Amino acid sequence: MCPNPSSKEEEGKPTSPSQQLAVTLADPQQSFATKYEAARLYIDSLAKPVGSLGTLEDWGARMAALQQTTNPTADSAACLIFAADHGVAKDKSEGGMNCSAYPQAVSRKVLEALDHGIAGASVLSKANNVSLRVIDVGLADGPVEYEWSGNVVRSAVSKIKGGTANFCKGNALTEEEVNMCIDLGREEAKKMIREIGADVILFGEVGIGNTTTASALIASLTDVPTADVCGSGASTTRDGINDEVVSRKIAIIDEAIKFHGSNFGNPIKALSTMGGAEICAMVGGMLEASDSGMAILVDGFIVTTAAMIACMIDPKVTRVLLLSTKSTEKGQMIAIECITKVAEANSIPAPTKPALDMGLRMGEASGCITSYPLLQSACAIISNLATLNDVLALDMGGNIEN
Repeated sequence: MCPNPSSKEEEGKPTSPSQQLAVTLADPQQSFATKYEAARLYIDSLAKPVGSLGTLEDWGARMAALQQTTNPTADSAACLIFAADHGVAKDKSEGGMNCSAYPQAVSRKVLEALDHGIAGASVLSKANNVSLRVIDVGLADGPVEYEWSGNVVRSAVSKIKGGTANFCKGNALTEEEVNMCIDLGREEAKKMIREIGADVILFGEVGIGNTTTASALIASLTDVPTADVCGSGASTTRDGINDEVVSRKIAIIDEAIKFHGSNFGNPIKALSTMGGAEICAMVGGMLEASDSGMAILVDGFIVTTAAMIACMIDPKVTRVLLLSTKSTEKGQMIAIECITKVAEANSIPAPTKPALDMGLRMGEASGCITSYPLLQSACAIISNLATLNDVLALDMGGNIEN
C-alpha cells in the first residue's frame, strides 16, 4: 500500500492551540502586532469568559510576544530610579521659581533614605523581591557632602552638577547635556539588566519640582493648554490638592512657553529647553529596554512623560510599555493619549489603561513596584491556565480525555 503524502505533511504540523501559538511567536518574519494578536486569540481560548481578566490579558500577550514564547516569565525585576534637581524648584532668592510645596533640599534627603534602605521604594522593593538601584544624575549639592554607598545609590560618572537651570530664564539643559543623560540612562539600564538577568525593568524618579517639569514638557510637546495639564504634584495635604501650587505652576509654565515657544514634535529640543536630567535618563533607559525587547513597567506621571517622549523618538517603544498606575496628575492621561496615537500610527497594539487606580502619587517607582506581582500573574495565566476545551474534556477522575 502506497503511503499517503498528505499524512507525512500533517505529522509535522502543530496540533494544539499552544503549539500553534508557539510557531507564530518563534517566526522571525512575523511582526510584533501579529504575535501579540495571536497571543490574545490564544488567551481568548482559555477557560474563562473572553476578556474577563482585563489588563492581565494584555500584559500576558505582550510578554509572550516580546519574549517569543508561550511561557513568558517575570521572575527577575530590575528597578532603576534616576534622581536630579530642577532649577525651577529653587528658592527665588537662589534664582528659581519656588514651583513646589517642598524645598529642593528634600530630593537629597530622599536619596539618603534610599541609601539607608528606609525610603518608600526601599520598603516596597524588598516586599516584592525587586532589585533596586538609584542613580544620582544631577542633584543639587547639599550643605554637607554625602558620599553615596554604591550599594543602592550611586553617582553617575557624568552628571549635571547642581541640577538643571531655571527654564523660565533660559534652557534647562544644553542639547549636549540632554544626549549625555540619554546615553547615561541607556548604559545604566543595559548594565542592570545584564547584572541581575532581568526579564522586566521598572523606572522611577526622585526630584523636587519634576511634576512642573513634566507638565511643561507635555504642554510644550502637545500644545495642550497648561491648565489642562497641571496638578498639585508633591502636596502637603492628605487629599493631594493644593490650588495655590497649581496656579503657581500654570503661571510658571506659561511664562516658560512664552519665553521658549512651542516644542511641538521636537522631543530633544523640548528636553533641552524644559527637561530634567532624570527624565532624560529615563528616556534613554526606555530606548535601551525597547532595543532589547524588554518589557517596561511604567510608573506614574513623571515616568509616563518620559515614556511619551521615548515613543516620540522611537515609536517601537510603545510595544514594551506596561502602564502600572493611574496618577492623580491629570497630565498623565494626555501623555497616554499621545502614546496611543503613536502606537496606532505605527500599527502597534497600544498599551491598555493603567492597571492600578489607588491614588498613588509618591513617585520613587512605587506604583510599578506595587504592580509587579500583577505582571507575574499575567505570565502565569498565559503559561498555565487550561484552555476551555481542555476543561470540557476532563472526566470525573480529573483526567483529560483523548
